[in-house]
Amino acid sequence: MPDKYDIAIIGGGPGGYVAAIRAAQLGGKVALIEKDKLGGTCLNKGCIPTKAIIACTNLYTKMRESQKYGISAENIKIDLKAVVDRKNRIVQHITKGVEYLLKKNGVEVIRGEGKIVGPGQAEIEKADGCKLSVVSRKLIIATGSSPALIPGIDLDGEKYLSSDDILDLCQPPKKLCIVGGGVIGLHFAAIYSALGVEVEIHEALPEILPGIDEEVVKTVNLFLKRKTSMFSRTQGSIPAKPRKRT
Repeated sequence: MPDKYDIAIIGGGPGGYVAAIRAAQLGGKVALIEKDKLGGTCLNKGCIPTKAIIACTNLYTKMRESQKYGISAENIKIDLKAVVDRKNRIVQHITKGVEYLLKKNGVEVIRGEGKIVGPGQAEIEKADGCKLSVVSRKLIIATGSSPALIPGIDLDGEKYLSSDDILDLCQPPKKLCIVGGGVIGLHFAAIYSALGVEVEIHEALPEILPGIDEEVVKTVNLFLKRKTSMFSRTQGSIPAKPRKRT
């Protein structure tokens, strides 16, 4: 007989695990189904890891410009592998915190890929191929997102990388072309331009950050102009080269 729950949630990201914890706090019997790591894109491949890396590159930039503040420093270097290792430690610490909160609130975490097979019914296929069924009064779908693919381009993790792949890149390239001028693309542009990489952002729409408030876009544009020696648009692309240092 399949296990019965008040609520079953497919997806352990910010939408899923928060819903699971709250439902359990309200007295429900809750199952959270997750095929990968708890925390979803935000904690593992998005907001948290990118901010951890940006914190390092921002500090690196400030240290290189320390003479502005009357501070002399020589031979300032950045070890990208150490930056990535720090990012991984932060992500691991936070995801363990999520796992602790789920356990503390009595949420049952089921590891595997969930699929809805009927009203209130989900089938979970585990990594070893075994399958189990879950029945619940309510089902919440919180399956999140994944990197978009470009037709005809295979992501090989070397020449062509997804936003997931680049988070673990330990050696900066000489040049980086970013397809997409949204939030994620600009995060990586800021990171790698700070490392001295020649960066180009290619955006199909007339403006970066499509769908974002105009005042925010204006502010970001000003930031990019300060960060780069050349800023122009040609057929939807934004060349973003780092300022040459003397």
